[in-house]
Amino acid sequence: MVPVPLLPIVALVLAVGVVSYAMSTQQISLNFAGGAPQTPQTGVKENQMSQRGPGDRASRDAQRADGLVVAFKKVSESPGAFRFTATVANRGQRPVPKWSLAFKIPNASIVSASGAAVVRTGEVGWVRSRTGAPALTPGQSVRVTFVAKGTIARPSVCKMNGLPCARV
Repeated sequence: MVPVPLLPIVALVLAVGVVSYAMSTQQISLNFAGGAPQTPQTGVKENQMSQRGPGDRASRDAQRADGLVVAFKKVSESPGAFRFTATVANRGQRPVPKWSLAFKIPNASIVSASGAAVVRTGEVGWVRSRTGAPALTPGQSVRVTFVAKGTIARPSVCKMNGLPCARV
């Protein structure tokens, strides 16, 4: 057997580890710093919700390509709970065959929903058009009623068909 010096091998392994760590840290800092170019998120699923940034603000009379808008309205309240509606309307020029609405209200939890197919309740409320329901034609709307526990507030995050909501 030929003796192999152990110190150069250990030094090489450590150097590769340090360089790998440095490169991964640089990549992470670029992502958080916004250094890499943004590409459209085609792989975003409807149930993925994130806080809006300045460019994603859901605002009054915001225009969406599909013409969908949503209006939230408090119906009633009791100590520690409240009931509200979300009216999804098609203000576009074409029928929308399917729709999906997901939102989060700070310090509240959705207990139940009626008027649509319920996908999820809890911290994030998520409903969608019922299976086999006709398309939402221009000028038509659907009202969904929700019951929630917690503090009454406007939704802090709202997504309609995976895009920021246009609220009216």
